[in-house]
Amino acid sequence: MASKSKPVPRTQRNIQRDVPSNRGYELRRDNDTTKNVQVSLIDHDSAIMFYFNEVIKPTVVEGDEQIKVPVLYSNPERWKSINKDGYIRDSKRSIITPLVVFRRTSIQKDDTIAVDKFDPTKPKLFYTFEQKYSQKNRYDRFSQQIGLLQQKEYYNVAVPDYMTMNYEAIIWTSYVAQMNQLVEKINFSDGAYWGEPNKFKFKVNIDSFEDSTEFGDNERIIKTTFNFSFRGYLIPESFNEFMNTQKYFTPSRIDIEDNTGLQFTPNFGIGGNKLEVLHTQAKGSGIPNQLGGATDFMRGATRSGGGEAQDIQFTNTFGGETLYTMRNGGEPTSSADTTAVLQFGFAESNYELKSFVISGSSSSSLYNIPDQSQQTASVYSLTSSIDTGFQLRNGSLNISINGVDLSSEQNQLQSGSVDFFISSSQQEFLVRKPTVEDPFHGHNIDQTEFLTIRFQQEKVF
Repeated sequence: MASKSKPVPRTQRNIQRDVPSNRGYELRRDNDTTKNVQVSLIDHDSAIMFYFNEVIKPTVVEGDEQIKVPVLYSNPERWKSINKDGYIRDSKRSIITPLVVFRRTSIQKDDTIAVDKFDPTKPKLFYTFEQKYSQKNRYDRFSQQIGLLQQKEYYNVAVPDYMTMNYEAIIWTSYVAQMNQLVEKINFSDGAYWGEPNKFKFKVNIDSFEDSTEFGDNERIIKTTFNFSFRGYLIPESFNEFMNTQKYFTPSRIDIEDNTGLQFTPNFGIGGNKLEVLHTQAKGSGIPNQLGGATDFMRGATRSGGGEAQDIQFTNTFGGETLYTMRNGGEPTSSADTTAVLQFGFAESNYELKSFVISGSSSSSLYNIPDQSQQTASVYSLTSSIDTGFQLRNGSLNISINGVDLSSEQNQLQSGSVDFFISSSQQEFLVRKPTVEDPFHGHNIDQTEFLTIRFQQEKVF
């Protein structure tokens, strides 16, 4: 028979369950002026009550007097009385009219904004806010002199649960004219954000109004019922012992250490705002000193003829194969320089897609044969469109005539069974003409037709 384990005392349960906490978040909050963020169900009810009383301000006219309509939130006992009698009485047993009563009927998760906390005691999603000024964030010249960074104060607030709130409201008046006036004002507020300024506000959608007439104590009562809903959010101030608002500071000093024999020492200027990092090489570390001992994975590239290394090579092991090379000029040294990292300016000028339209009359004969019927292809020069020192990039040329694309080999220097190909100088392209031997390739270009040209240029090494 398996032995039963003793029950764990309450004082020990949290100790055994929790992992070691981060002491960086263990800050006292008793003297903190920033309150914890909390949005409760009462906040939503209060937002509706405030909007009714301070924005809609329901009033009716009876005789020559303007009467303010009271707004009440219906508790369960009051709502039971409404369902039984159809109206509300005051302490003197008189029917109260005019009157507006509302209650919350249901709440449900908003599926359009799904938030998974996985563990409510340790939520992973936060909104982060910065406190612009605090005692930790004030300017202190002494801190600048001893090399301390300016600390910033942040607050992490857990992402709330987004909910859909549904409400029901009833309006009672003595006359139809009074009811019409109230319905018009409430309906005009449909789609507005209800709530108190500088606090929580929610966009309200009002459903249809249902009118009815009831009698109580030989008195006619005009009654209108309507439903409204809005998307709100809920976040408790705490979940058990976990506070949903966490406070923390940025570090005041950063110390960097390297176990490979390199030392990094921060050096702060008294009057400056920049951080200078000086690095030195430990003696006997065996690391190449072309860059003053940067790391095992970054080394200086020695150029032919000696001199100071100006290029940087990146690898993943000490003395390993070069994976990337950062050239001092920002561009490859030759077409075989396949590991060079390209700067944006070089890539933009070399690989930018150029596009323009030319007419069929812009061509010239391939062999300058006077008899046009003997010409084998139409030649178009791109010298004026290609920058100096560049040529047409093989494989990038695309040609269409009247919206129809022409075909070519992947190696566009080849002039086989294709519609067009590139000349050996890579400054021109040729559109073949159909022949008796191959009537399915090429195109007889008319002078009135237009060619759409797209290509990339590359530097000539």
